[in-house]
Amino acid sequence: MQFSKTIAGSLLLLGAASAHAQDKPVFTIGIVTAATGAASTIGTPANAAIALYEEQLAAQKDLPFKVNFVQYDDASDPTKSVTLVRKAIQEDKADFVICCTTTPSSMAVSKVSEAEKTPTLSMASSADVVEPIAQKTYTFKTPITDRLMISHTLGYMATHGVKTLAFMGLDDAYGEGGLMEMKALSPKNGVKIVDIERFGRTDTNFTPQALKVLQSRPDAVYIHAIPPSASLVQEALKRVGYKGPVYHGAGSATTAFITIRKSAVEGAIVGVTPITLYKYLDANNPLKKSIGDFVTAYNAKYGKGKAEMFASQGYDAVGLAVNAIKHYVASGKKGGDLAQVRKGLRDQLERTHEYAGAVGIFNFSPTDHVGLDSRTLLLAQVKNGQFVPLEK
Repeated sequence: MQFSKTIAGSLLLLGAASAHAQDKPVFTIGIVTAATGAASTIGTPANAAIALYEEQLAAQKDLPFKVNFVQYDDASDPTKSVTLVRKAIQEDKADFVICCTTTPSSMAVSKVSEAEKTPTLSMASSADVVEPIAQKTYTFKTPITDRLMISHTLGYMATHGVKTLAFMGLDDAYGEGGLMEMKALSPKNGVKIVDIERFGRTDTNFTPQALKVLQSRPDAVYIHAIPPSASLVQEALKRVGYKGPVYHGAGSATTAFITIRKSAVEGAIVGVTPITLYKYLDANNPLKKSIGDFVTAYNAKYGKGKAEMFASQGYDAVGLAVNAIKHYVASGKKGGDLAQVRKGLRDQLERTHEYAGAVGIFNFSPTDHVGLDSRTLLLAQVKNGQFVPLEK
C-alpha cells in the first residue's frame, strides 16, 4: 500500500510568490514502516507522528525547498522492507529513506542503503542496525540502543539486590540483540543469567517458558519483546506463580503494553525515554520544550495521553532528515546529480549537533550514528495503569 504526498511550505502563496515556489528544489523522502502485521502496535504511533510532522511542515510557508513524501507498508516483513526500500530508492528516486520499524527489517535494509548510497534513518533499537559503522556508513537511527538501556537497567538491578536473572526474549534479531547485550553486560554488574527462554512474535501460549523460569528461581526476570507478547509473557509469569520483579526493555514503553493486559503488567519496570515521563521532567530539563511541543501537538491531533516513545521515534526520524535538508540548502546546495545529493545529505546528517527532538538530544558523528546519551535513559514503573518514575 502506498501513500504519496507533497509537502511545501509555500504552496498556498499567490501570485509571484507562487511562481517563485516552482524554482525551489524538491527532495523526496521514502518511508517504509510496519502499518500492519506483528509490529503494527509500534508502527502505528510512529506513522501517526510522521503524518503530524508532514502537516506541520506544510504549514511552514517560507521554506526554501519542497519535500515529497512517498510511504509504503512492509506488513512487518523484512523481505517486503527490502523490496519497498529498493523501490523508493530506484523508482521514486528518494534522497532520504526512513525505515524500518523493527530490527530485523532495519538490518536487512541497511545493506541496500549502503549499496545504493542513500542516507537511511531507522526506528529500531538494536545497536547492530548501525554497527559496525564502517559497513553501515549510510544508516542512522532514532531510538536509544538496547546496549545503553540494558546497561542502565542492570545498574539499577545491581543496586537493588538482583544477583540472578532469567531472560525471556523474542526469537528474532531484536530478541537476539537484547540477549547478546545482556550476556555481555550482566557479569559487569554482578548479575548471573540462570535461564534463557525465547518465543515468537505471534505466539500466544507462554506457559511452558514461564514454568521453566519459575523453576530457575531467579531474583528477577527481564523481558525483551514488544506488545502484545511482552504483555502476555508477564501475564503467564503471574499465572504460574512468579512473584518477583519483572523488568522490560524499551520495546514495552508504549501504552499498548498496558492496555493489552492492564492488571497483569501492574508493577512492571520498563526502560523508557523522557517522553514517557514527560510530565515529571524538571522545568530546566533541556528536553522539556522539544518534547512538550511534540506532546502538545500530537495529543491535540490524536487525543490526550496518546503521545508515546514509538511516536517520538518516527517524528524525530522525519525531523532529522528535514533538518539535514535545511542545512544542506542553507549551504548553497540545491540539487543536481542524485548520487551527489544523497552523499551531501548523508554528510550533513552526520554533522547533526545538539538537535533537541522528541526522543532526546542527537549528536551524530563519523563514529556514532545513534547520537543519544544518558540524558535519554530512564526507568518507569506501571502503577494504577500508568507509567510513573521508578523510585530509587
